[in-house]
Amino acid sequence: MRLRRTRHGRFHGFAGSLSVYGLVLPGIIRALTFSPPVFIKTALRQSAKQYQKTDQAGLAEPDPSFAAVCRDCACAARCSDWGCSVLSMLDQLMQPACWERFCAYKSALAVPDDFVRRLRQFIDARAYQPVCDAIARGDRFPLPQRAVISKQGSTKKRTVYTYPAAENTVLKLLTYLLLRKYDAQLSGNLYSFRPGRSAKDAVLRLSRTAGIQQMYAYKADISNYFNSVQIPLLLPKLSAVMQDDPRLFAFLRSLLEEPQVRDGSRILCEEKGIMAGTPLSSFYANLFLSELDRHFEAAKIPYARYSDDIILFAPSRAETEQHAAYIRSFLASHSLKLNPAKEQFTAPEEGWCFLGFQCIGRRVDIAPVSVNKVKQKMRRKTRALLRWKKRNGMRGEQAAAAFIRIFNRKLLENSEDSDLTWSCWFFAAINTTDSLHEIDCYAQDCIRVLLTGKRTKARFNARYEDLKRLGYRSLVHEYYAGKAETEEIEKQH
Repeated sequence: MRLRRTRHGRFHGFAGSLSVYGLVLPGIIRALTFSPPVFIKTALRQSAKQYQKTDQAGLAEPDPSFAAVCRDCACAARCSDWGCSVLSMLDQLMQPACWERFCAYKSALAVPDDFVRRLRQFIDARAYQPVCDAIARGDRFPLPQRAVISKQGSTKKRTVYTYPAAENTVLKLLTYLLLRKYDAQLSGNLYSFRPGRSAKDAVLRLSRTAGIQQMYAYKADISNYFNSVQIPLLLPKLSAVMQDDPRLFAFLRSLLEEPQVRDGSRILCEEKGIMAGTPLSSFYANLFLSELDRHFEAAKIPYARYSDDIILFAPSRAETEQHAAYIRSFLASHSLKLNPAKEQFTAPEEGWCFLGFQCIGRRVDIAPVSVNKVKQKMRRKTRALLRWKKRNGMRGEQAAAAFIRIFNRKLLENSEDSDLTWSCWFFAAINTTDSLHEIDCYAQDCIRVLLTGKRTKARFNARYEDLKRLGYRSLVHEYYAGKAETEEIEKQH
């Protein structure tokens, strides 16, 4: 049975073992014939010693497939007989089977077909091999490209970084492995970028906490979190977690301590933190504040963190303020600060908002600010398509169809760098369709304006059937269809 995700973001079926930590050791000796940085060479020597100890002890399950992976290693004959112990996650980046598991995982998500096709081509061409060989040799990794982007409808700008395409794809697999291998070292109240966890799990757990309706809430957002992380503070945490993999730590350290970035054709030196936009940043963001998460978990305080978003609850306003003071102090000790515009205390009767959700009593819906963001995007796109229609003499059906394609993709499909669609993010947790109905009505109005070119009552000459014929999909309908599908699958199991 194929592993698949329903509209509610739940997995059903069986896709074989998800374990990705195979036993391989490629080219340790070959790597030492080059001249990598001193700390990488030290890590390689430590890995070689670790291999010798493990190999002397012997392994119970020989696997001849490892001989091909280890063909450049001085112990190739021994690998053929016994297999190799797990020395570094970097070795797994060269395993075709590991890439196949990664591709199967991505394909099971609602990612665009084009992304899956490009990933498939990348794997079939073994385009990862030159990148992995360069890492094994200790070559300097390509510099990240810096870009400043603006948020639509806002004057705010943020700096993001990207690596070249091949290197970026390899780092995506590495992040996939990191998030799974070291997940057990994170607290249960952390929900960002973790296998089997998502925003809806945080909201559902909090909303079902006994007595939560009578508690005061405190919500906070860390200002420019990813690019503000101090690398000297992160490295000891990273080293402690990766004591079993010095080569991996050495490689990650080299990326984090690289002072240079590309800005167009220029090369700059700047403090860039864990580099928002790069695959590995999600793992670092989880790890860096894990001590804060453990503090509230040990104190049994209702608390959740999703990357840079934090929320907690207490029986009184005074206790809530005490916890908020602790968070501010902890962040200050880590050279971080909160965004004062997003810091919020709420009383029990006001409910609380977190990760785009609004919870009042037992009612869970999409937060008004999230609804307004979608409507603003629809309004801007409608205006842009009206200009495009007029400029090119296009028919109303063409402009309306373009609007429908764009928002079907935004709301119901997935991007290549996200594990969840907009609908999966919200559908699995909300228990009312009020906000979905509001968005549906607004979308239908925009489509009718594009079809008729009228903002008066004449726009209603475009019937609902005309919208459906062009491909329009109602969010309310998709919500109930997904709910029915999930219930049917649960009955079968």
